[in-house]
Amino acid sequence: MTHALQAIIEHYFPLDIVKTEPVPFGLTNTTCFVTVNDQKYVARHYDLYTKTPESLHLEMDVTSFLLRSNLSFNIPSFLPTQNGHLYVTLSDGSLGALVTFLQGTAPPIQTPDDAYLFGRVVGEVSARLSEYERPKNIKYDGIPFTNLYQLHPLATEEITASFWKKPPFPVTDEQKHYYNEALISVETNRKALLSLPLQLVHHDLLVFNLLSVDRCITGVLDFDFLAVDISFLEFVISLNHVLQMSGGSLEMSAAFIEGYASFRTLSSEELSQLRTLTRLYHIAVLHIYIGQNRAGKDISTAFAYIANQLIERDNWLERNEGHLRGLLAPYT
Repeated sequence: MTHALQAIIEHYFPLDIVKTEPVPFGLTNTTCFVTVNDQKYVARHYDLYTKTPESLHLEMDVTSFLLRSNLSFNIPSFLPTQNGHLYVTLSDGSLGALVTFLQGTAPPIQTPDDAYLFGRVVGEVSARLSEYERPKNIKYDGIPFTNLYQLHPLATEEITASFWKKPPFPVTDEQKHYYNEALISVETNRKALLSLPLQLVHHDLLVFNLLSVDRCITGVLDFDFLAVDISFLEFVISLNHVLQMSGGSLEMSAAFIEGYASFRTLSSEELSQLRTLTRLYHIAVLHIYIGQNRAGKDISTAFAYIANQLIERDNWLERNEGHLRGLLAPYT
């Protein structure tokens, strides 16, 4: 347990009654499990560069709204400190908090039934977030993925260009080429993208941020990247995840789409931008990683994974976009 996590926990409980254990995942924030009198919690030390008081207030208000909604799954709730504060501010300006622990493990995406249930949860999250109305005392809407050079304060346009010109770790010519082509595509289609419907978007509905019990999805986690953004991005990001985990299975895609359509439909304008939005998503993640690298984190493996995923998905969409449009047509 880091000194920062220890400093956060002692704002909630005396350290002599606390048991901690590491969490074996997470690249953005530092977390650990905390047990007090057989009650389990999760302690979070937020990344100094990507978590501000404004974004934490938004996350808390949105999760409070969702907790009041009639959802088919659970989400963590924030605990007040011993002094009644909403979160902890450390001496370096970074933030921390404790949230409730939810039972479960990451759901499998191995069968069409799994993909269908995943699609339903993505559709349900998207539908409920579309109903959220930000209160007047919160002035922050998050950072949309369309703001590519604002997603991390250390990944400005100049710094990002410098990274690609002289990468600090091996980057292939193919990765550079596909990134540049994707960036041109996004910039060329920017006007059309910004005309699409907007709403609050989770941006990270992957199986790693879900919990399941007996193959039933029971929890949704990690609202770190909440922002008002292109509504259809929620679908695009999660569909990409299904394709990645299933080796590009159209059968799994069809099941995911059917589940999603239990809650949401889409427009022909959204469908026409599916490939560009898929490119946008990968560029956004790469820019976040560039910022994290600049902050001193070792992201070389994660960066290569996303860069290669961009190549794989773009080639897959070139071959299969017609089939995918056919699957989506009944819900358009």
